[in-house]
Amino acid sequence: MRADFKPDEGTMWDSGPEVVEVLVDSLRATTEEVVPWFLQAMPPTYFQDTDQETGLAHLRAIIAAKASERPLEMTIRSKDGSQWTIMRPLDYPGVLAEMVRELPHDRPLRAAKIHTAIDGALVLDTFEFGEGESVDLADPETQSKLEQCVEYFHSESADISRDDITEYFSRCSAEYASTLTPIRMYRHRELFRSVSKTDGTVVSLEPETDPSLCRIVVAVSNSTTRTMFERIVTRLSASSINIHRAYLDTIDDGDYGGVVLLGFVVSKPGGGVIDKDSPLWHAVERDLRRMKWLDERTLQLAYKHHDLGLGRAELIVAFGDLIHQSLVKVNPYAFSTDRIARLAERNLVQSTRIADLFLERFEPKNPLSDAEFKSRVETLREEIENDVDLEDSRTVLHKLIDVVEGTLRTNVYVPARYGLALRIRPELLVTEERAELPFGVFFVHGRAFHGFHVRFRDIARGGVRAVRPIGLDQFARESERLYDEAYHLAFAQQLKNKDIPEGGSKAAVLIEPGEPVDRSVKGFVDGLLDLITPDTETKAHIIDRFGQDELLYLGPDENITPDLINWIVDRARRRGYPTPTALMSSKPGAGINHKEYGVTSEGVNVFLESALRSVGINPREESFTVKLTGGPDGDVAGNMIRILQRDFGNNAKVVGIADGSGCGEDPDGLDLDELMRLFRESRPIGEFDRKKVGSAGRITTLDEPDGVHLRNTMHNRIVADAFVPCGGRPNAIHTGNWRDFLIEDGQPSSKVIVEGANLFLTPDARVQLSHLGAVIMKDSSANKCGVICSSFEICSSMMLDEPEFMAIKSQFVDEVLERLRDLARREAELLALTHRYHPQVPLPEVSIRLSRVMIRTADAIEEAIDGMNDEEQTMLKQLVIEHLPPTLVKTAGDRLWTVTPLPYLKWIMAKSLAAHIVYREGFDYLQSMSKPAIAELAIRYLHLENEREDLTTAIMGSNLEDRERIAALLTRAGILSTLGDDD
Repeated sequence: MRADFKPDEGTMWDSGPEVVEVLVDSLRATTEEVVPWFLQAMPPTYFQDTDQETGLAHLRAIIAAKASERPLEMTIRSKDGSQWTIMRPLDYPGVLAEMVRELPHDRPLRAAKIHTAIDGALVLDTFEFGEGESVDLADPETQSKLEQCVEYFHSESADISRDDITEYFSRCSAEYASTLTPIRMYRHRELFRSVSKTDGTVVSLEPETDPSLCRIVVAVSNSTTRTMFERIVTRLSASSINIHRAYLDTIDDGDYGGVVLLGFVVSKPGGGVIDKDSPLWHAVERDLRRMKWLDERTLQLAYKHHDLGLGRAELIVAFGDLIHQSLVKVNPYAFSTDRIARLAERNLVQSTRIADLFLERFEPKNPLSDAEFKSRVETLREEIENDVDLEDSRTVLHKLIDVVEGTLRTNVYVPARYGLALRIRPELLVTEERAELPFGVFFVHGRAFHGFHVRFRDIARGGVRAVRPIGLDQFARESERLYDEAYHLAFAQQLKNKDIPEGGSKAAVLIEPGEPVDRSVKGFVDGLLDLITPDTETKAHIIDRFGQDELLYLGPDENITPDLINWIVDRARRRGYPTPTALMSSKPGAGINHKEYGVTSEGVNVFLESALRSVGINPREESFTVKLTGGPDGDVAGNMIRILQRDFGNNAKVVGIADGSGCGEDPDGLDLDELMRLFRESRPIGEFDRKKVGSAGRITTLDEPDGVHLRNTMHNRIVADAFVPCGGRPNAIHTGNWRDFLIEDGQPSSKVIVEGANLFLTPDARVQLSHLGAVIMKDSSANKCGVICSSFEICSSMMLDEPEFMAIKSQFVDEVLERLRDLARREAELLALTHRYHPQVPLPEVSIRLSRVMIRTADAIEEAIDGMNDEEQTMLKQLVIEHLPPTLVKTAGDRLWTVTPLPYLKWIMAKSLAAHIVYREGFDYLQSMSKPAIAELAIRYLHLENEREDLTTAIMGSNLEDRERIAALLTRAGILSTLGDDD
């Protein structure tokens, strides 16, 4: 009412003073009614947690609502939005979950205090956002609380020192330290220590002073507080557990973020405490331990169909993502991930029975027998055919059963697992495009990610890459080809790994837009560890239908940081993996970091020089131009810039470069010193100093007009002697766009292409450009040195501990780099020689033939090793010594033979002997030979090679005038031509 309001005659309003008196009397009466009730009904913890000024503000709001006869349903926000108080007039299971859904997502939730009136007539919840003040250990009140905690902690455990307690205090917020009791802090510290630096979750159920209530405490490492709080309260409400009070605190965990502690004072459905031995608690505890790692689609499906449960919902969602990789090849429109999910939900009875069949087949204590399983499968398939009307639905359901039949091992019963991991039969995903059968396939599904690990031999090596789409459209496209990416990269790796004991493998993890890479990669790798660790506690929860222990060897690829590398090694150690440092290569400390040493680029540069010479350019004496994809801050491109300057100086002119920030181009060559600055400072091309761009050049960032188009077309538009793709998504040049790489006269815009990045060109694009005269060094040849380096690193990890490795690291790295350049040079020279005599065969095809022959030769040798005599075994051992860097052999000593797994040693022998034969003799002779014939030839070759070394030594020790010339000719000459001689 306005201050100048004057009621007209005839109105029913009294005068101003009388109105005031009426309102005051009304508020007084309401106050006299509300205040005593409030003071008696609110629990003591409310008054401990709430200062008087805040409490009076709450009371004023309640009194105003009561006086206005409005329900106690309101939200009070502080002026700066850092505190929200939400009130509801009735306590019931799920009320807290409803409140939490109203909270903002764009601010970090710092604290939550949930209080319920004793009579259930008011729920008053306060949420605080932002960063809390750190504890001040010099504060007298804090000192007093610290002394209380020291006394109590020592009464519980004599092993806890005062420094330990003080250190824990230093991790806490000021509010946490001031409000918690010593007993509560002691329990929290124990929970904190159990999950610190693990990304794990622990759950406890504790008694309360009130015998009708109990307390659930959940400690979660490295989690988002807002999301975790909402997920837990929603899960508790799904079981009709009533939350009377709740607390949220975060303890600093250093580089690992923080440990979120969530406490809930609850009663079971209908009232009373939850029994620790009840089925209710077993189900709730299991789900809470996994809540951080469950996919949002799993939660939605489970809560939509209350009887389904989170476990079965997770299986249905995960299986849907898995079968999509097969069905998308049948019809990408009919079998999109969304439609597969809808069809599975539409036939939820059958989907649930399939999930149950999976759970029973892999139940650790009493799994289904093979006969019973087969009978159940046949019955299910018959019912699907008879009862499901839509053909697409039947197709989906049959494929879901295929997953159950095709799973050999799973972690579904491993407690507190991060994701759902399956070791599946490779046949499950075979299509015409994936005709060659891998040795093994793993599938891992988790929160906002799923991924595959594919390997083509038992002992195999390859990187882990995290695929991060920008938006939902790109995510859908990447989802359709996720297994293809892992499969084809693993196969390319198989061809690439011809020089090392490991076969080819690759892991690709697809992450939903906006979701954290670290959490997804950790979930993926931990799922793999569940299925390969020999830890007896883990294995007790796994039914193994494969029947063979497996070792995996990983490496870093796209979006895998040094911190993640260290986490993977540490996690493998914690999980009982036998050789944790061998699980992951390119370790920043006790390893050879690929970016730091440019190991991949060292090999790429050798192939680049060979290719340039093949088209008449001597890069050490003549100027040449090159264009790159991948930025100066990238591993391969950045180091290519460094090595180009090191080996060729000003002869190398980088005329075009494109990366995630934009592109740079200059026909006279971009300033190499400025490119080196960007490389040293790990900065992209978009930060190139424009003052140093030539008059004909330009730098264009993505946010500039036409920036995206110029970046995406740089590798086609710019004319250069050589194109070196060092980054970019697979299949960037493909059947539909390879003509864009041509210039006006129909010739390729670069006559040399050296694939520093994997699968940048599709096979068809390579063929088409080769027919037009392009000399293409395929990825399986050109960038092989990265994985060779990783192999040497892992060999060292098997034999040496970290101090031993660090003591020899400098010399070891120098020897590895020299070995990489030598292996690259030997292959490049053989490719060039073969291409010279067979110019009609595209060079990529020559590269593939070379790899296949070397791998087939090694396979034949490996199969024959056990049947060789002692003399031959001794000669093979010498090949192992020659393969490894000398410093490693010297330092490891006998451990080379006693620690290194025997299958690994056998593959070193086989691959080394195959390389000896093929690099010296070529591969035409071997292509048509049977495996037994190859094995026999290899042994004879080994004898003759040793004989030749003895002859060479004898010649050099003679008095022959031309002994050096004779010895050199003997060393370079082929051996196969003499195999027909018996003497």
